[in-house]
Amino acid sequence: MLREIKEIEKSIDKYFSSNWKKNDISFWIGKEKFEIDCSTINKNLNSPVRNFILRKGKRWRPVLFLTTLRLFGIDWKKHIDVAFSLELAHNATLVIDDIEDSAELRRGKPTLHKIFGIDIAVNTGSVMYFLPLKILLEKKNITEEQKFKLLQIYIEEMINVHFGQTMDISWHNNPHLIKFDYYLEMTRLKTGALIRMAERMSCVLTAKEKLEKDIIEFAETAGIAFQIKDDCLEFTSDEKTFGKSYGNDIMEGKMSLPVIFALENSSRKDKEKLLNILTKHSHNKKILKEAIDIVIKNGAVENSLEYADNLIEFAWGKIEKKLPKDSKNLKDFKDITYSLVKRGK
Repeated sequence: MLREIKEIEKSIDKYFSSNWKKNDISFWIGKEKFEIDCSTINKNLNSPVRNFILRKGKRWRPVLFLTTLRLFGIDWKKHIDVAFSLELAHNATLVIDDIEDSAELRRGKPTLHKIFGIDIAVNTGSVMYFLPLKILLEKKNITEEQKFKLLQIYIEEMINVHFGQTMDISWHNNPHLIKFDYYLEMTRLKTGALIRMAERMSCVLTAKEKLEKDIIEFAETAGIAFQIKDDCLEFTSDEKTFGKSYGNDIMEGKMSLPVIFALENSSRKDKEKLLNILTKHSHNKKILKEAIDIVIKNGAVENSLEYADNLIEFAWGKIEKKLPKDSKNLKDFKDITYSLVKRGK
């Protein structure tokens, strides 16, 4: 896993060197016709991208992709560019998500719009959605059919991300509209998209399209389980460990699974109080703690963690028998998947 991460890190400097020259910029936009302002492009695009993508991150989506290639006997080093595209797309969603949520911290540091301003952050996050397409278009060591399929997958899953985000945002101000199945579908679309993307692309490059349906089902289930575990960190981690502001999800009015379970199982008085706090979007830590205490005291966090564990165990039981039996590669595939969803326990 460490070797894969090292190769992904190298890609950051390959595509986003510390100081873009004209040749670096021309990779993305072609040869200049008049004169490109390299200084402005570096300051207001390259620098924000580097600032964000060089922060601590597990890089687990691209690592999962590369591990899947290895599982099916493919030389993963030939497809680092695809892996980096996955990481770039993921970071794009985070930049825009932080703006939409008025978030202050990401990975323990000020969010991009707090450092560079909303205009530059919006532009940076937006262009980061499209840059992976350019990387895929320029990929040389695959067939044109494979390239088309990769581009198709990227477009389909990025649409899914935004449809899921549409649902998520709407509940910030209308928590009464949420129900359990809505949450699962939102998470399947939003969080599951990039995991599905990674695994669908691996199926294309390994010629394992016959397994695609099974692998997609496993990937999106893992995505749902991961999101549930991530939501639980709001209630089980401190600000330094979590990398976000205290009570960030409550402040946003986010309808996570622990909140949904709490609303289902709390007394009428606690339910009304929790709904009231969720719609206030308060930054007051005392008020946020009241909401967090309501979620914790009725066992909603434990119930959510148990649900996530059951999801991944069931999904693994279905997919394991269909995967290659090579003990090392199969173990690595399982280990990285489980590491995504077993945190926070």
